Amino acid sequence: MGQPNQTGMSGAGRGDGGTAIDVLLARMRAGDREAAAEFIQKYGSRVRRRVRGKLGRSMRRLFDSHDILSTVSRRLDDYVRKGRLEAVREEQLWALVYRIAENALVDKSRIFRRLQRVEDADGPFAHDLLRRLERAETERTEGARIEVDEALRSLDDLTDREILILWLHGKTHTSIAEHVGLAPTGIRKRWQKIKSRLRDEFLQGVGPS
Repeated sequence: MGQPNQTGMSGAGRGDGGTAIDVLLARMRAGDREAAAEFIQKYGSRVRRRVRGKLGRSMRRLFDSHDILSTVSRRLDDYVRKGRLEAVREEQLWALVYRIAENALVDKSRIFRRLQRVEDADGPFAHDLLRRLERAETERTEGARIEVDEALRSLDDLTDREILILWLHGKTHTSIAEHVGLAPTGIRKRWQKIKSRLRDEFLQGVGPS
C-alpha cells in the first residue's frame, strides 16, 4: 500500500466538511472519545474508499474494508483515550487515519508465528526479518507493525507489496500466483527480487541473533 498523501485524501474533509473535522479534531485532542466515534461515523465511507483504492484486486479477497474500518475506529479511540493524538491539522489527522488503516493489514502475532516456522530456502530471510521485528517490538509500542509497514513502503510496486503480505500470511508461491494472476514461476522470480530489495534497503545491519 502507498504512502498517504501529505495533504490528506485529495481534499477529503475540506470544503463543507473542513470546519467539522477541525472541531472534531480539537475535541479529540481534548480527550473526547465521542468525537472519535463521530469522526468514524461521518467519514468512515471515505476511509473505506481509500482502503479499497489502495488494495489490489487480490488483496480485496483477503481483507474486508469494513473490518479495517473497525480496526481504525478502535485504534483512533485508543489514541484519544491515552492522550496520544498529536495531529493538530486536518491533513495530519488524515495521515494518521490512513497509516492506521494500512497497519491494520498487519496481523502481528500471526506474522511472528509465520516467520518462526519458516525453515526452507526462505529461512535466513525470515529469521533476519524476525530479528528486526523483535528488536523494534522491544523499542516501542506497535514496533513490529510499524516495521512491516516500512518494509512494504520500501517496495515501489503494488504487486510486490501484495506478494510480501501474502507470503507473510503463509501463502505458497502457487497460492500467491492465483491471487495476483501470475504464473508460479514468475512469482518465484519476483520473490527473489523482493527479498534482494528488502535485504538491501530494509534489513541492512540486521546481524545474527
